[in-house]
Amino acid sequence: MFRYLVRRLLQMILVFLGTTFIVFALMFAGGEGDPIQNLAGEKPVSAAQRAQLTEKFHLDDGFFERYWYYLKDLVTGNLGESLTGRDISTMILDAFPATAKLATIAILVTIVFGVTAGVIAGIRRGSIFDNSTLVLTLVIIGIPTVVLAPLGQLLFGVKFPIFPATANNPPTWYELILPGIVLGLLSVATAMRLTRASVAENLRADFVRTAKSKGMPGRRVIGVHVLRNSLIPIVTFIGVELGSLMGGAIITERVFNISGIGNLLYKNLNLGDAPVVIGTVSVLVIVFLIANLIVDLLYAVLDPRIRYE
Repeated sequence: MFRYLVRRLLQMILVFLGTTFIVFALMFAGGEGDPIQNLAGEKPVSAAQRAQLTEKFHLDDGFFERYWYYLKDLVTGNLGESLTGRDISTMILDAFPATAKLATIAILVTIVFGVTAGVIAGIRRGSIFDNSTLVLTLVIIGIPTVVLAPLGQLLFGVKFPIFPATANNPPTWYELILPGIVLGLLSVATAMRLTRASVAENLRADFVRTAKSKGMPGRRVIGVHVLRNSLIPIVTFIGVELGSLMGGAIITERVFNISGIGNLLYKNLNLGDAPVVIGTVSVLVIVFLIANLIVDLLYAVLDPRIRYE
């Protein structure tokens, strides 16, 4: 196990370096326009102010030099400052709880509705419920978030005001229920079909027939044997999806006015504030890598046959 963890940590470091290098290259290749003037808007920027900001953020340096400065600061846990002079770590810490709450609601919706419906559909293959969920998931998957989020806001926040149409800052859990459901719907559809396929496959396995032939009750066969063996692909999906939800909430947070990581990333992309964009992406990459590591370690818990040697 120790050797496996060391290998995974080394892989995580390489992935992190590769990802941040690509983000740096994209921001650098895009030229970032004139980030200083973007922040000032229509106000003139004096030569002294421009020179000071250019020197502070190494805007005149080459790509590799700026990347090296970024890595040196990152080793010390310093994400630097935005072009407006705000501490990037503070900005991310202020925005992170809202996105974490939103992703938590989306994951819970995925588990409660997606996995549960998938188990029932897998057990009752070919039934009306199975066919109905198939049609429903195909419809949901076919609707992009850019349509689903405003539609959900209009129906359940304006026409039938069951939930708040927008969120305050900081948002409450209740204000995040509707955007959390919207964000989790695509995951629900995928989890439902994945769970259904996994359960249906395991129901035809030899160990299930053996358990039934020994007189084991049906509930115990499903609960102990089928579900446990079906959870591995589901846990993999949910672990990867957690990292994706943390970074993929841009549209949902914009529509519902949630001051989270996605909104922070969107605003600073428009402003061309490269330090904030790179710092935010770095944090999201770390969250994604940790989620994947936890998923890998859970494999051995779910399936005793799996050993990391």
